Amino acid sequence: MKRLTYILTFIICSFNPCIAQITSIESHMMGHSLMDFGSDTLEIAYYINDLADEAGYIYEMAGQFGSIWDFANFNPITQWGVTGVTSSWDDSVDSFQNASLNNFMFTIFNFVYDVPSHDPYYNSPSVLSTCQNLIDSVDIYQPTPTIYIYENWPDMAPFTQEPFDPSMTEFANYNAVVLGDFHDWWLELQDSILISHPTKNVRMIPVGPMISELLTTSPFDTLDAIDLYSDNSPHGKSSIYFLAGLATYMAIYEVQAPNNYVVPQFIHQVFQDNYSFINNFFWTYLQGFNNSAGASRVFTNSSLPDDIDQDGINDSIDNCPNIANPSQSDYDSDGIGDACDSPDVKVTIEQGILYSDDAEGILMKGRDGNCYLLYISVNGNLEIENRPCTN
Repeated sequence: MKRLTYILTFIICSFNPCIAQITSIESHMMGHSLMDFGSDTLEIAYYINDLADEAGYIYEMAGQFGSIWDFANFNPITQWGVTGVTSSWDDSVDSFQNASLNNFMFTIFNFVYDVPSHDPYYNSPSVLSTCQNLIDSVDIYQPTPTIYIYENWPDMAPFTQEPFDPSMTEFANYNAVVLGDFHDWWLELQDSILISHPTKNVRMIPVGPMISELLTTSPFDTLDAIDLYSDNSPHGKSSIYFLAGLATYMAIYEVQAPNNYVVPQFIHQVFQDNYSFINNFFWTYLQGFNNSAGASRVFTNSSLPDDIDQDGINDSIDNCPNIANPSQSDYDSDGIGDACDSPDVKVTIEQGILYSDDAEGILMKGRDGNCYLLYISVNGNLEIENRPCTN
């Protein structure tokens, strides 16, 4: 058990309600080699911890390798260790359920975006349903941590030939896809998860797009891919993991990185020379990483003003302002969101025969006294939603 002295917060107050500044992270990561490539300087945790030390913050982590389908089977173990970083928990000593965590992070293979996240991935379940299962498991064993989706960067093999040495044109085409179709796939995934899990704090860190956006900006746009990546997977060299760690640090601590941080000497000179620029560039990117309603996709201490249910929709345009409904679904187009709308009674059973007249679904009262709407989604799945009871 961690000592109570590890629970550190600074209260920042202004005319808005006070919020707690995050100064202590105890994280578990489920991912692959674009988070941890097996040596200290090729692990994002190395740089997160380095930055946290400079800021006077606490950082602890553990992690494991696998695919999203492995993770959904939910067998948390502690495989990752980084020199100088305290372990957030040890599976040989304690169970995941008894770990004291406030941060959970996972990622997905970087080559699966050729299939929409809600469709089966060839012979495997869809990425979306698998992520939903993982989040449900986290909710059972560690219900309090913020859950982060780590958006990595895609495979470079479709853009270049072996031996690995992409041309400037090939590298530019690659970065364009990172900022386009690849990023759109991840945004759709997060949106779908927020619709299916509106009460869960699922955030996303757009690491790959942040790096590609930087690399298409002067003076970084003259760098060769081979200066930054070691293969077409593409595993980064230390500089890429430094940038990924820097982006992740700002996202989880919700604060700009320390301006006085000294970039390690083994990082490419252009990043050492332009650290202040990169620090501001990444912080500005994250501050603008919002949904269509203007609510942050990454920060937990950020919500729209006048957003009572904190679903990212301003009360002035929210069709159900008191109940979180980020999808704003309105089946009968009456201007009242489904979450607040009592369905019309259009389903009757008479002498064992079921009659339906354009019904949204079947409204049933549970033994807990609450009412639930049962319906079939556009994907053919049975869905259950809380709804107000009819008189």
